[in-house]
Amino acid sequence: METTRTELVGTPQVVSQIDPTRPNWMEIDLGALDHNFHSLRKILGPDVRIHPSVKSAAYGLGVSEIARRLVSLGAETISCGSYEDARAVRGAGLADIGVVVFGSTLPAGIPSYLALDVMPTVHNFEIAEAVSSYASRPSRVYIKVDAGWGRLGFPIWRAEQAILRVARMQNIVIEGIYTHLPFSNAEGACWAQERTTLFDELIERLRKKGLSVPVTQARSSSGVLYGIKDKCNAVAPGSILYGKPSLADGVVDFSDFKSILVSIRSHLIHVSPDAADKTPGVFSRFAHQVTGATGVIPFGRKDGNRAPRPGQTACMIVKGVKVPVLSISSEQAVLDLSSVSDPKAGDEVIILGRSETEEITLADLARWQDTSMNDVLLMMRGRMPLLITK
Repeated sequence: METTRTELVGTPQVVSQIDPTRPNWMEIDLGALDHNFHSLRKILGPDVRIHPSVKSAAYGLGVSEIARRLVSLGAETISCGSYEDARAVRGAGLADIGVVVFGSTLPAGIPSYLALDVMPTVHNFEIAEAVSSYASRPSRVYIKVDAGWGRLGFPIWRAEQAILRVARMQNIVIEGIYTHLPFSNAEGACWAQERTTLFDELIERLRKKGLSVPVTQARSSSGVLYGIKDKCNAVAPGSILYGKPSLADGVVDFSDFKSILVSIRSHLIHVSPDAADKTPGVFSRFAHQVTGATGVIPFGRKDGNRAPRPGQTACMIVKGVKVPVLSISSEQAVLDLSSVSDPKAGDEVIILGRSETEEITLADLARWQDTSMNDVLLMMRGRMPLLITK
C-alpha cells in the first residue's frame, strides 16, 4: 500500500500508519476515484467539461489528495464550497488550475478570494460590486442563477438583465454561468428538466444580446445519472465521483460506480469479560441482552459518531462478527461482544466496510442515525486521519 503525508488547513491529516493514541482512521481508495471519473466521462462523451466538486473538504474525505488526482485525470476547474476548500486546493500545489467557489462570503471577503486567485460566485449585486471595487485588474467570476431551487442566485425570471448589468461592471470578466437543481426521484427529475430548459433559454437570450461565456453548467451528479438534457458545456459532479448515490434506490443503475471510502476502522481499547453481571448504570437497559463481554472503542460524538434513532440498532464488525452498539458517549462507544470468540484489547473494529462475510455501508450508518449519507460524512469531517491507497 502506497501512502503519502500532508498537513493542510481544512483537510484531514493523511498518514502512513495509525496513531495508537487514538486508533481511528478512514481508508480512501484513489483508484476508485479514477474508475468513477472514467465512467463519468463515458456517460458525458469527450466534449463536456468536468468541474468536480470538492465542497465540504470533499465530503470529509480530504481536499488536497482528491483535487490533485482529479486534475491528473483531466479536470479543468475545481468547484469548491468555501474559501477553506479553495485554499486547500491551492495549498496542494495546484497553482494554475481554475478554482470556482460556490457562494459563501460577505462582500468584505472578496479581497481574500482575489488574493488567492480563485473565482467567486456572484449571486447578487453586492458581491458583484465588491469584485468590481476591490479588483485591480479584470477578474474572472461565475454567475449563479436561481432556476427554482430557492437558495442563492439571481432569479431566473430577472437574471437576463441582472447578468448583463454585471457584465458591464469594471474589472469583471464572466467566466461561467451556472445553476443548481438537485433532486432524488423521478418527480424531482421532471421539475429539474423543466428548469434546466429554462436555463438553456436564458443562456441563448444572453448569447443573442452579445454575451457568450466560456462555461455554462446546470447538471450535477443527479442530473448526469438520470440523463437530464441540457445545452451546457460543463457539469459539476460531486457524489457520483465519490461513489456515493445521490438518487433514491432503484431510480437509476449505480452499479458502475465504486465508493472511494473503503472503510472506517478503530481498535478495542478495553474488554470487560463479565459485563453481563453489571446491571447498574449504562448497561441496565441491556442486561437482558448482554450475555458475555463488552468492548470499548475511542469513537464517540467527538469523532462524528451518533447514537441510532429509537427502534434502530447500530452495529460494527469485530473478528468477522456483526455486533450491536450499546452506547455512545462524547469520547467512546461500547459494543456488545457476546457473540465474539475470545475478544481482546487491540482487536480491530470495522465501523464502515467489509469483512469476509459481513458489511456495513454508509447507507447503513445513515439509516441507523435517520440522516443522509452526506450528513454522516460531514459529521466525521476532519475528525480522524486518512489512510490513502493510490
